[in-house]
Amino acid sequence: MSFSLKKLKYWIIDYAHLVKGATVMYLKNTPPKHYLEHTIDGKVPIIIIPGVFERWGFIYPIANYLSFMGHPVYIVPKLGNNIMDIPSSSKKVREIVKENRLRNVIIIAHSKGGLIAKYLLINDNDEKRVKGVVAIATPFSGSSITKFLIHPIITELGIGSKIIKYIDEHKEVNNKIISIFPKYDNHIWHNKGSFLEGALGNIEVSTYGHHKVLNNKMVFIEVEKAINKISIL
Repeated sequence: MSFSLKKLKYWIIDYAHLVKGATVMYLKNTPPKHYLEHTIDGKVPIIIIPGVFERWGFIYPIANYLSFMGHPVYIVPKLGNNIMDIPSSSKKVREIVKENRLRNVIIIAHSKGGLIAKYLLINDNDEKRVKGVVAIATPFSGSSITKFLIHPIITELGIGSKIIKYIDEHKEVNNKIISIFPKYDNHIWHNKGSFLEGALGNIEVSTYGHHKVLNNKMVFIEVEKAINKISIL
């Protein structure tokens, strides 16, 4: 099989995971009770942030895994389908932190969610309530795929966009972020991929696909390891 056919295969499989994730997110309007009831003392609180056009339920597999590990898991209902600009989205996440009086929070984010989380670390974390971020398949340097999708919310994620430049320039918070990414990401078209300079960790997992990465058991394990690493900062 040629390399190009392999890529086509990865796209097809990844989009099957996209459909699966979209189905789950529309079926799961309310988070399970165990997200906040099945907790173990000492387990840090988690906030999950999905990617663009995604609801919280798109990260349901990882959120469930972390809940059963004993972490209190919070969603951000006001994000909806995550189509607000990054600064506005950051403020919605901050509201959840303040309303629930959370401390030592770790954010688990997918794609655009990782940019929202980094923006929060830069601008909306004066009280240091958010300890760190685990970003999964996040385009920290933007993605050129956006030039084929002309929509303000998509072009915001493009290489060289004003907000991408701003987030990239603020490297002082990178040591609070662990970036996890697949071996091949069909949505992040940039030579750096999801690599984040100065990050607490850059972890490549042996899976293929921007959405499929959320359903890989090795990713679940790496996320839990990352949480433990950030927790002791």
